[in-house]
Amino acid sequence: MGEIIEQYNNASNLDARISIHKNYSTNKTDWFHWLFSQYQIGQNSRILELGCGNGNFWSKNGHSIPSCWDVTLSDFSEGMLADARKNTQHLPNLKFEQIDIQTIPYESNAFDVIIANHMLYHVPDRPRAFHEVRRVLKPGGVFYSSTIGKRHLIEFNDLIMEFDPATNFSAVFSNAGEFGMENGAAQLQPFFSDVRLMPYPDGLKITEIQPIIDYLLSTNSEINKWLTGEKLSAFIRFLEQKKQENGGTIDITKATGLFISI
Repeated sequence: MGEIIEQYNNASNLDARISIHKNYSTNKTDWFHWLFSQYQIGQNSRILELGCGNGNFWSKNGHSIPSCWDVTLSDFSEGMLADARKNTQHLPNLKFEQIDIQTIPYESNAFDVIIANHMLYHVPDRPRAFHEVRRVLKPGGVFYSSTIGKRHLIEFNDLIMEFDPATNFSAVFSNAGEFGMENGAAQLQPFFSDVRLMPYPDGLKITEIQPIIDYLLSTNSEINKWLTGEKLSAFIRFLEQKKQENGGTIDITKATGLFISI
């Protein structure tokens, strides 16, 4: 848990990861816009987001947020909340609170909608978290939770292993093993009567090497120690060769989807 806290102390690492998706995704429908289109939220709804990160979801969809919504953005990290406040300061009717999803400090039946995007695989006690989400949701309320699949970004790990078979960074891109598209429904079903998965078709076609380096360095402190000096220079040359062999791009699989639980 300590490394997770360090990784998400503020939005700098998250921004590096968002950037590569923004610039090189093959699906031209923005992920945040697609997510918003999946949400069915009524007038005068009370909404809680858990793990709001830097608030970019709300900033990007600000023009579509009705003033009658009562929205609370929360995160485990004070640094993330500070970034979210900054990024959404132009939006009305947003409140902010530091919250651990495993202990949600609200009364039962408090919210019409709860959102948790790309964060549940970091939660140590997910059954406790889902019990809390179910408790504070109103009857008929909806829990929207996005996550990744087992093949998400798998080529990043493949490239590292091909370059240096002695490395052991497989855990960096395997969060789906904790809560992913393949096993998320089974974890949600004890708490919700209707659980559906909506896949988001996408991939990456990366034409520059530096964004790959920035992405990898943002994911794991051990990679930061490994990818330095001559090793970094050699890895850049290796990636340039792979790009040339593939016609000018490095292609990366994306497996992402949204669980809708009622």
